[in-house]
Amino acid sequence: MIIHFYINTSFPFGMAAAKRQLCYAKGLMNQGHIIDVVVCQKCFEPNDDDDQPAKGEYQGIKYIYTCGKFKHAKNNKLMRGIDYLMLDYIRSFFYALKHIHRKDAVFAYYYPIFLQILIIIASKIKGAKIVKETCEHPSALGNVTSYWHKLCKWFEYHFVMPHYDGFIAISRDLSKFVIKYKGRKAQCIIVPILVEDFNDGNNNGYEKNEYNVPYIIHTGTMLEQKDSISKILHAFARFKKETQSTCKLVFTGPQANKKCKYLPMIRELGVEDSVELLGLVSPERVAVLQRHAAMTIIYKSDNLQTRNCFPTKLGEMLISGIPVITTTVGDANIYLENEKNAFIIEPDDEDKLVKYIKYILDKPHEAQKIGAEGKIIAKKYFNPIFQGKRLSDFYISLFNSET
Repeated sequence: MIIHFYINTSFPFGMAAAKRQLCYAKGLMNQGHIIDVVVCQKCFEPNDDDDQPAKGEYQGIKYIYTCGKFKHAKNNKLMRGIDYLMLDYIRSFFYALKHIHRKDAVFAYYYPIFLQILIIIASKIKGAKIVKETCEHPSALGNVTSYWHKLCKWFEYHFVMPHYDGFIAISRDLSKFVIKYKGRKAQCIIVPILVEDFNDGNNNGYEKNEYNVPYIIHTGTMLEQKDSISKILHAFARFKKETQSTCKLVFTGPQANKKCKYLPMIRELGVEDSVELLGLVSPERVAVLQRHAAMTIIYKSDNLQTRNCFPTKLGEMLISGIPVITTTVGDANIYLENEKNAFIIEPDDEDKLVKYIKYILDKPHEAQKIGAEGKIIAKKYFNPIFQGKRLSDFYISLFNSET
């Protein structure tokens, strides 16, 4: 089967979305399907690039930016707005009409409503099945308090979602949400976070550790609603005050720079000498930092977004084999058991968080055993090849249901 991935984020390199798309593609290709990726929006500023061509092939996956890679200059707000709101989507629609064929399948990984409508129409016209990936609750994205946002989401739920042939949900709560609004014949499958193990075969004994003291690693975004960075910082500052430990807290990612909004808090807490903001670093360096870290903290407070999502960074940290401290929020607790393969706390339980930081640093060998158990869980359940077989069966079932 030919499965066309229609997305609106950068490919093959990018943040969590690009990694998940690659895992989906590799899992499905392992089952004999042909995958191509269509990027429906310009993703890069004029002076920014990932050094990849606008049309090419990566690890056997052909991809194309249908509208080009680069946005108009920032001072050309009119054309940037026209592209973002309409023109890029229309170009992608005509590309879809030309390249989607009967009995193909379409994998939709984006949220703009106009783009959703156009690719659904193209798929229906050409006789293809279209499946929507849902890894975030749509109501938790954007300006959630505005009446316009609420109206758009109401329209999407009642007049767009019923026209998909299937849904891939990342969590149980998202599956329940999808089932509420999907069409009567549409099917749904739950696929948790997917991660690849890039650490197999690496001999850490010959690899240089950047730090000569233990450190806590946090990679990816630093967004309060998703990542609760302020709670991590307060717990870390309290731990430092109580123990006088030399431990550091290391952040990588797009917000971990000189403009980081948490810098005033870091200074106020008196831990500026113990917090490192490394910014965006290469995937190879991230992997090295993960392997040598004493632990990571994946802190999810209880809100609409965190209850429904499944953080990529949690899977990446588990697969790296380091001890993970996380919270009871979300589907991770289906797979994880406290003090067996992870350290799990209730949201806002700072006492328990500080206790586990101390335990991991005081008893590193015991903590590493728990980290190793976490890696076993990740390799079993978050494996793209294992989940690719389930996804393949799901896509095939969409066509079998016609007979």
